[in-house]
Amino acid sequence: MYEKWLQAFHTVAVAGGFTRAAEVLNVGQPTVSTHVKALEAHFRVELFHRHGRSVKLTPTGERLLTITRDLYGHEAEALALLRATRNLETGRLVLSAVGPFDVMEVLQVFRRRHPGIDTHVTLGFEGEILDGLRCFDHDVGVIGRPVDDPEFHCVFYNRHRVLVIVHVDHPLARRRTVRLADLQGCEMVLRPSFSTTRQAFDRAIEAAGVRINPVMEINSREAAREAVVRGFGIGVISETELAPSPSIRTLRVTDAEMYTRAYLVCLASRSERPLIRAYFETAEGIDPARRGSI
Repeated sequence: MYEKWLQAFHTVAVAGGFTRAAEVLNVGQPTVSTHVKALEAHFRVELFHRHGRSVKLTPTGERLLTITRDLYGHEAEALALLRATRNLETGRLVLSAVGPFDVMEVLQVFRRRHPGIDTHVTLGFEGEILDGLRCFDHDVGVIGRPVDDPEFHCVFYNRHRVLVIVHVDHPLARRRTVRLADLQGCEMVLRPSFSTTRQAFDRAIEAAGVRINPVMEINSREAAREAVVRGFGIGVISETELAPSPSIRTLRVTDAEMYTRAYLVCLASRSERPLIRAYFETAEGIDPARRGSI
């Protein structure tokens, strides 16, 4: 009872009249008048001086408004926040990825469209990313393989060619392309078996019947590149992960299709959340012919 009366009083005081208050509350004007009159009658007070359609607060009404601002002012602030979040004017989106390129490519376009969104990016392994999604620590992940699990919503984003990298002093460095057979018996620096770059390379050499000489396995793409720079052996790397160095040369393999792939993933139960949906829609809206070049 009191809540409706007080809300009616507060809305009339802030809106400056009964008609406008009725519009704000989405009720009829007589309903607002009835609530305010009931409040005044119950406590035997006068809260408004009424002059035709205009109203002015009495001293008691002014004192009461200072209290109802705390009651209903926070509600208005809360609704303003929710409307801004709904309209993607504010909010927080946490992204995680196995590598920086694809997640940043989409984020670049996303932030142009939604500059008010606070974004956070972390890099990690696929298992960590999926666990983070399950625990709600992350909103969207970018991983290297599709997830065949109804718990997740997963879509393909892009693919990137796998290149061979060699030290400038290696005999193959004089060439711009190689065939897989050219790697027969070569000393190689490899990523772990769970790496999608490593898996693409392993499938290719197995199909070609090529045997290599692994001399080092490193679980960091940066460290694997550094090992090649130091002359420990030949490496393979996704073209998007290559950081140029005067000490290495990149070679394209001409007789095998080797690619890494990028997939966007989130919890299926959260796929329609506005921020998450907006990130997926941003990725889908990037011309496939331009992906990898933005």
